[in-house]
Amino acid sequence: MKKNYIILLFLIGTYWYAKAQTDVELSQFQMSNITSPAFQLLEETVTDVYTPENVKALALHVQNNFGESLAIEVAPYFFINTKSKNRTYYKYIGVTKENDVLKQNPFSGLNTTTLSFAYLKKDFKNIVGDNDHKTFSIGIRTTLLRFFDKEQIYNNAEKIADELLKIPSPPIQILSMEAGPKKDEAFKKFYLEQQKIEERFKPFQKTIKPIFKLDGALAYSNLFKENTTDGGTVRRFGSWLTGEFNLILNEDDEKSTTNNYMSVLVIARYIEDGFNMEIADTYTTSYYRDFGGKVNFEFGKFTFGYEYLKRNGSISSERSVGTISFALDKNISLTGGFGKDFQVTDNLLAIFGINWGLNLGNTSASVAK
Repeated sequence: MKKNYIILLFLIGTYWYAKAQTDVELSQFQMSNITSPAFQLLEETVTDVYTPENVKALALHVQNNFGESLAIEVAPYFFINTKSKNRTYYKYIGVTKENDVLKQNPFSGLNTTTLSFAYLKKDFKNIVGDNDHKTFSIGIRTTLLRFFDKEQIYNNAEKIADELLKIPSPPIQILSMEAGPKKDEAFKKFYLEQQKIEERFKPFQKTIKPIFKLDGALAYSNLFKENTTDGGTVRRFGSWLTGEFNLILNEDDEKSTTNNYMSVLVIARYIEDGFNMEIADTYTTSYYRDFGGKVNFEFGKFTFGYEYLKRNGSISSERSVGTISFALDKNISLTGGFGKDFQVTDNLLAIFGINWGLNLGNTSASVAK
């Protein structure tokens, strides 16, 4: 009898959890920030052309040389005014309905602003000698503009509301039933109904990307010349804009549990690079302008891409890299890249990374408009 009470309480809890689907845990979305500006400036990344769709409250990025490269990325939005009743999901993405008119705030992406900090011990190709150099960098990234398909967002919300109305009330009457086969059968039927609820919501839990977004980033880095504080430092600075266009490949496939996308990205970047040594103990600053793009294909947990960047300025070079990413779950992803890097010599790039997102504090927002 006690066992039946425990099961019933669990099922009732499941019911109210389903009813609470109107609360969206913003940081529970699929991990998509697979690198950080602090790492991008140091050119220790699988990809140089990317914009994250769903950031985490806190993300950790580790590249090839485990223990000698680490970046931490923080999204302040998830720690500020978390109990406000005005933090709705639709306001977070900038799509709301007022007086039966759908409106869009193109600047809502400022909510995705992140701060990143990186430490890297690396043998930079433009520095004389074979020693790895200790380097620290900071970066900031934000979405300056983003535009969603307003009709698609609202129609998805209406479908969720319709499904919520179909959820049956918890069978409190089971408590008054006498123990026996009939009561066990009632528990079984209700349990199966709760499983069906989750299945019904899956088609509406797909990630919806903006049609277009424009990201901006800044990063600054210091390198210790002799790996000591007395040896002095040299710096590297970068700023860049990245635009992204997204196209759903399976929009009419209602049975699919994910939205598959083709994304086209373009980037324009300016870099002042002090990590150059022409002769021993003589550092010079180079100036680069990078222009390029990337094509990405996302199929569920897998993402495949190819990027090409042309570098002009103090030197001319190019980067041509194929990339792959696999999401182990919503919080952990593995990334890899292979191809040609910017260096004139020893420019074969083969890099592997792990990205781990953490959800801290109360980061939920109501779906209600």
